[in-house]
Parts: sequence; structure tokens; C-alpha cells
Amino acid sequence: MSFEFSEKYDLLSQLTEAQKSRLVHIKTSKGDIIYHQGDAPTGIYHVKSGHIGLITITPNGNESLLRVFGPNYFFGHRSLISNEDYHATTLSLVDCEMVFIPKDDFDEIVHENPNILMHVAQVLAKELRRAENKFRDLALSNVTSRIMQTLAFIKSRYPDHKWTRKEIGEYCGAKTETVSRVLGRLEKEGLIQKKGRSIIIPSTEDLYSRAEEIDD
Repeated sequence: MSFEFSEKYDLLSQLTEAQKSRLVHIKTSKGDIIYHQGDAPTGIYHVKSGHIGLITITPNGNESLLRVFGPNYFFGHRSLISNEDYHATTLSLVDCEMVFIPKDDFDEIVHENPNILMHVAQVLAKELRRAENKFRDLALSNVTSRIMQTLAFIKSRYPDHKWTRKEIGEYCGAKTETVSRVLGRLEKEGLIQKKGRSIIIPSTEDLYSRAEEIDD
């Protein structure tokens, strides 16, 4: 069994009607929490539309954006498979639709359709590689995509704060000069606009989508 790997996976097109009937359909609004850091996993989520942010919260209350899941991405899989509590919190960055596969149903569905399990395994492998690269040298991870996702996230979550390049860099683990370079590139591409110290994002969806293209 082999297929070209992408972190995106059109789950619904791969399922039979009987399998689809076991899915739990969920709609969330911008800012809704899907699960909290420390919760016990009960299944796997798959995004149909919108974008989900994975954030970690330190004991002093500071947030850090780990990554963003767009349409056709799984999330919550690592904790379920490892039987560990969630290491981070997920929240809707925009209005979202997703399907939830309870653990028992997930086991049955992947038994009948092993392509899904193969995909999840490859996602886990890519996530491990990403983590190893970041540990070895943070600059080796796709810093441009990370800055773009962070910018869209913080401007959506804290719209009135005038974020400095240093603050953006600290939020996502990037050097200030790298943030400046990426912001200049985004401005040339029309994905952001600068007005004094303020950064205006005409479309957060376009910014997330562009970040996904770079990160694939």
C-alpha cells in the first residue's frame, strides 16, 4: 500500500455511508475551545472547514501558538494513540466545521479502511521530524509559515494590541530580523498592510492558506 503523502486527507470521500454514519458532526464559532490542555482524549477530530489553533499555556498564563490545522487535517491523534492527556489547548480561529470520531469507532473504521491509519502514522512521523528539527535548531523549521500563522492568530485573538516585531518573534520562536523580513514579503504579496505601527490583515483565511502552502 502506498500513496503520495500530504498532511491533508479527504476523510469523507474515503468512507462508506455506514462509516460516515458513525461520525459526530460539530460546528464551532470563533474563539470556541474544542479541548483543554490536560483533558483526557476520547477520539480524533478532522477539520471540514475553518482553522483550528493548537496553543500551549504556561503556568504564568502566557500563550504560544504551536501550529494551525486547516481543512482536511486531523488533530488530537497523538494524545489518543499515546494514551496521554492533551499537551495543548485547541480553539477555533474562525467559524469551523469538523467531524469527531470516538475512539471505539475510530478503531473500527481504520480496521475497515487502513489507509486512514497509514495517513495518521505518516502525520505522526512528520510531526516527530518537525519537533526534532526545532529542537536541533529552531531556524530549521519553516519559520515563514510559523510567523504567518502566528500573525493571523494573534491579530484575530488580540485585535487591539499593536504587536511589535520582537513580540511576534517571541510568540513563535523567531528572530526579530526574520519577522521583519517576512512582514516585508507579506506586504509585497498584499497579505498584510502596514499603517504606522499597526498591521492590518485583509483576510486571515488567505494568510492561513498561504502558510499551509509553504508548510506542505
